[in-house]
Amino acid sequence: MEVIAMAYPVLTGAVLIEANGAALNNAGQAEGLRVENAIVVKQIRIGRLRFPYVSGQAWRRWWREVLYADFGWTPSEVTREAKSAYTKGDPIAYEEDDLFGYMAARKRPRGRKRAEEGEEVAEGAAGTNRRISPLKNSLLISVLPNVITNDFGHFSRNLPPDTDIIPFEAEHYTTYLQGVFTISLADVGHFVFGEMADLSDEILREHQGKLQRDQNNERVYWLPKPDRIKRVQDVVRALALLRGGAHLARNLSDVTPVVVLVGFLDGGNAPFQRLFEPDENNERVLLNLTRLRSVLEDYQDRLLVEGNSKALFFGYRPTVLANEVEVLEQFQRDELFSKCIEVVGTPQQALEKVAGLVEPVFGRHVP
Repeated sequence: MEVIAMAYPVLTGAVLIEANGAALNNAGQAEGLRVENAIVVKQIRIGRLRFPYVSGQAWRRWWREVLYADFGWTPSEVTREAKSAYTKGDPIAYEEDDLFGYMAARKRPRGRKRAEEGEEVAEGAAGTNRRISPLKNSLLISVLPNVITNDFGHFSRNLPPDTDIIPFEAEHYTTYLQGVFTISLADVGHFVFGEMADLSDEILREHQGKLQRDQNNERVYWLPKPDRIKRVQDVVRALALLRGGAHLARNLSDVTPVVVLVGFLDGGNAPFQRLFEPDENNERVLLNLTRLRSVLEDYQDRLLVEGNSKALFFGYRPTVLANEVEVLEQFQRDELFSKCIEVVGTPQQALEKVAGLVEPVFGRHVP
């Protein structure tokens, strides 16, 4: 198959997650309304409005945990030092180091030579390798404002007689959280050797037989394409099974996406930000069709289409969107929407459709 080189082919998408009575990501202790200390959720303040959010790090942690448990990824070894910690920095052996990136500082033993440079390295010389994550994601931010509730409780179970109860206070919320992500397809399984680059001499030496060397740049190495494709497919499929969050013992909530819009485009942007907005009563969520149409007008020529498929895939859980009927009608009747977007069914079905297209997109657009 002829490879049509793209400037920056990415898989990108927007997700909406439903949080019910949840406290998915906490900010620690703060002064409470009724007790001295309360556990508060992370939140963004805009004027008088408060929007709970989940950090990008927490979202990535949930994603990793699913990849470990459901897809057989092995966690990268972590080295803990006095003021730092870092993973193995081995993106060949550990898929998470490839997709999620790292900053690894390590000591080189005396007399070892750099695999490609033939230079002696002094004992104890520090070597730093870093990898920019091909997978990038935003915060997960509440669409609805002012949804945080203070929950007051106390511990009194089996306390000795005449013992005061122990009060506590915590926050939780019921809302929808939205976020975006991109995966730079050409960067998955693509490594540069050298200081402050992806591969150390030790890692390169260990895995030399597993890599393909770039014909035009002796410092660039590639994993075989089937390995690169599978890693991207795993990440996409893991999003459909997302789980995690804090305080799940008493604030259990399902964090699998309830709406997704996912597809392929040429360019490193994440154009589907803030597609979801509150209704006029700040009670339900709308898909902003005006904003989405504006995005598609700018990006339609950069969408990557494979075969008879469309470029973007929409999956949704019924009754979530307040304007669900209008959305489905517009996706069918509007010329631009119908040209670009395929309504697949559920969020998991949409993500599975995208996972199945990773291989032909790689074959056609990724060197």
